[in-house]
Amino acid sequence: MLSPVYLFILLCMAFTAISEFGPQQCTSLILSSSGAHPIVILALITGLMAIGRYFGGDIVHRFDQTGVLLGSALFTAIGIFLLSTQTGFMVYIAAIFFALGVCYFWPNMIGFVAEKIPLSGALGMSIVGGMGMFSTSIFQPIIGGWIDASRESQSAMGLTGEALELAAGQQTLTYMISFPVILIILFTILYFWQKNAKLATV
Repeated sequence: MLSPVYLFILLCMAFTAISEFGPQQCTSLILSSSGAHPIVILALITGLMAIGRYFGGDIVHRFDQTGVLLGSALFTAIGIFLLSTQTGFMVYIAAIFFALGVCYFWPNMIGFVAEKIPLSGALGMSIVGGMGMFSTSIFQPIIGGWIDASRESQSAMGLTGEALELAAGQQTLTYMISFPVILIILFTILYFWQKNAKLATV
């Protein structure tokens, strides 16, 4: 568990967890004012995540965990970007990208530890999961501060009511795009790191 790759995965887990749960903190601000139906969006995201995870084994077998994680970060970044800029029907498209992105984060992080770092055992997998919950508790107050600051800045521009909530929520999401963007960099490093490790063992 003190190996470089395990510590690297802990760092990645901190950002995958907040990329999944962070946007949901201000999604209600957006959905209630964007013209989309929150219940439909919730059902769409939950349903796609269930379907995606059901077929996750085949996808991981084809692209390996590192490839799936990198692709997930890309889809999540696109989804959050669309949520931060679009209204109406496009919110459903944004939700599809977001759901396809985050659905593979958590299980693949645990699966990576189980397969690539088997000597860490059940404790290693548990600590990675715990890191996800811990990072969420650390970042959520920060995101709350972003929401408050966004409300103030948009209110200063004269927005009120639903227009204020929509603008504040979307502005906050623009800040949160940084989480999956960081993951794109980290998972690119991990992808080539593991690829080189495979070549070294052949």
